[in-house]
Amino acid sequence: MRIPLILLFSTLLTATAGAQGQSSAATGTASASATGLGASPLLKLPGVESPIISDQYYLAPGDRLQITVQGGVVYSYEAVVTYEGKVNVTIPVSDNREEVIDVIMVSGLTLAQAQDTLTATMGRYFKTAKVKLTLTGLRSGIVFLTGEVQNPGAYDALPVERVSQIITRAGGIAPLGTRTHIELIRGGEVYSIVDIERFETKGDLLANPYVQSGDVIQVPTVRGMATVKGAVFGRGESRLSAPTAEAPDMTRERTSEGIYELTPGARVSNVISQAGGITPWADLSNSYIDRLVVGGGGARKRVPIDLRRIIFEQDSASDIDMANFDVVVVPAFDTLVYVEGEVTKPGPFPYYPSLKAGDYVGQAGGPTMYANIRSMSVLRSGRRISGRTNPVAEPGDIVIVPRMSVRWWQDYALLAAAVVPVAALVFDYIKWKNPTPSQ
Repeated sequence: MRIPLILLFSTLLTATAGAQGQSSAATGTASASATGLGASPLLKLPGVESPIISDQYYLAPGDRLQITVQGGVVYSYEAVVTYEGKVNVTIPVSDNREEVIDVIMVSGLTLAQAQDTLTATMGRYFKTAKVKLTLTGLRSGIVFLTGEVQNPGAYDALPVERVSQIITRAGGIAPLGTRTHIELIRGGEVYSIVDIERFETKGDLLANPYVQSGDVIQVPTVRGMATVKGAVFGRGESRLSAPTAEAPDMTRERTSEGIYELTPGARVSNVISQAGGITPWADLSNSYIDRLVVGGGGARKRVPIDLRRIIFEQDSASDIDMANFDVVVVPAFDTLVYVEGEVTKPGPFPYYPSLKAGDYVGQAGGPTMYANIRSMSVLRSGRRISGRTNPVAEPGDIVIVPRMSVRWWQDYALLAAAVVPVAALVFDYIKWKNPTPSQ
């Protein structure tokens, strides 16, 4: 009986795959046994800002260590710091078996100190033994968030995480929560005052310390607040959006409004910095503070400020103190030039220095066939300027291209051109409905 060729080929493939699988399994077993006592696959490590320094990292329950012993005998094994803060001291007794001969306290010691302690312990069993410790897994602790946060409660935290990361995981600070005077409580006492604002604006890592298991992060209520609106870039949800295809430069939002925390002694420059800084189109000379009048029953007064002197000249006399519930207003210059009238595409166009009125007419697609370009004018701050000399445009200008009234006859010609064909059709229809009797 003949076996079909395809069936024979399939059988050979199956046998080959099985042989390869057995070979791979044998290779894997050999590799595993060759790695030595206590070998394990690589663990996925959490992200850290920089390599952990052995004499700065303090061990605690949950930390995972790889302990390597060198000297008269060479072997390694993995150990986890127990809930009591101890690690096992293990020695090999056969090829596939190890035995715990001691336990030592390492919690509260740095990696370097724990390495010295283990070396001394191993020295009692192997005279030339030297121990090297490698941190292969970070413990996970519990940190408590209270006060003005979106979701207070208990959160898992790694010892390489900072206060701001835990707050972000809790949904962020509530609208009335402080960003500059957060209390990090450790061991029942205030361990540090956290200033996330300083961390974000100055990059000060000391203002945003690492957390430890059992820490309490207390976010108090703000002591004061101010509003900044107008031509500032904004921060967070108040930040100006970048130009997109749907919102190019000429139409995108140009002002922002946000509420920012007032710290004791804050001045105008501090609040402007918190609000992201001024935009290039900010009217620095006409800015002001809208301030509550003390005892005025809610009435407000306008306090002029010169941001040019405050920001660029750093004039401390002009940089006045802020008051609670102040509203800083930074007006925006109009950085658009508008083209209206007999042009192909009227509308706003971005202002560019040194461009003339005629250039913006060109950007608007040029004049139509009815445009009286010689009578073009520019409307600037309520007064009309002749466009005969093609003046240089300024921000906010309105370039007007009027209709040419001299060509009235063209209107009649176009009307006649549209009416005559219709009249001819009507006449033909009448003749069809009322044929002339044949003679």
